Amino acid sequence: MFKEVIVVEGIHDHQKLQSIYPDIETIITGGSSVSNETLTFIKDAAKKRGVILFLDPDFPGRQITQKILEFCKNETIKIATIERNMAYSKNHKKIGVEHVSVENIVSSLEKVVVLDLSKKSNQIQLSDLIKRQLVQHSQSKQRRKEVSRKLNLPPSNGKTFLKFLNMMSISLAELDKVIK
Repeated sequence: MFKEVIVVEGIHDHQKLQSIYPDIETIITGGSSVSNETLTFIKDAAKKRGVILFLDPDFPGRQITQKILEFCKNETIKIATIERNMAYSKNHKKIGVEHVSVENIVSSLEKVVVLDLSKKSNQIQLSDLIKRQLVQHSQSKQRRKEVSRKLNLPPSNGKTFLKFLNMMSISLAELDKVIK
């Protein structure tokens, strides 16, 4: 079982995880308007047991991730990602962890990425991403998405992508290896 507490958006996400892992413990954010009390609870859980963010692969999920990362800026946070195309409901109108297959949930939670937010590493610069066409290029979004998938990072804009790379202490050599 998990030592960490899993952070999810809603009760249905919790129920889906609990159907796979009956003893799982989760913190439910209640959507993108995460309260300060919930953020504080997540930060305390990160200090004491660790947390794994397992949020929906959509705009609100990215917003919640950003809020948590900013609030917990001196903690170590783990992130489990799921590809957007795996998270659609049967009628393709909703996106969420609750719609992901058991196999893909298990796989995602086995491949978490660890972000140490206490490290202030700036080894990769914006200019490095520009040279590699990961920002400020017509194909940047697709290129970032592919690199993020290979590194198990959530999809993000250029600025957040740079922040994630540095949080993970990814070197330029490692980035170049993933790009090729």
